[in-house]
Amino acid sequence: MAEINTISYILAKECNAEKIKNFIIEMLTESECETLSKRWQILNMLCEGKTQRDIAKELKVSLCKVTRGSQILKNKNSVISKYLIKEINNGNKKI
Repeated sequence: MAEINTISYILAKECNAEKIKNFIIEMLTESECETLSKRWQILNMLCEGKTQRDIAKELKVSLCKVTRGSQILKNKNSVISKYLIKEINNGNKKI
């Protein structure tokens, strides 16, 4: 997992959304980018209060993927959960 530390360091150093986006696009295949995008959509839809079954049906993903997102959001100590709660509290409905 040392590589994850290196990648995290690189991304933290950049602090520029365009460069980070290009880094992600260069590192991941188109399919991996689509998967990442769907995972983010799942999290947003869960925050909007949509049911897990409705999300799975709408995004054509397994219920297991949606449940994983739900578990992340239930963990109030998760970085993603804290970020999304902060954004929602700042009035950003769709992240």
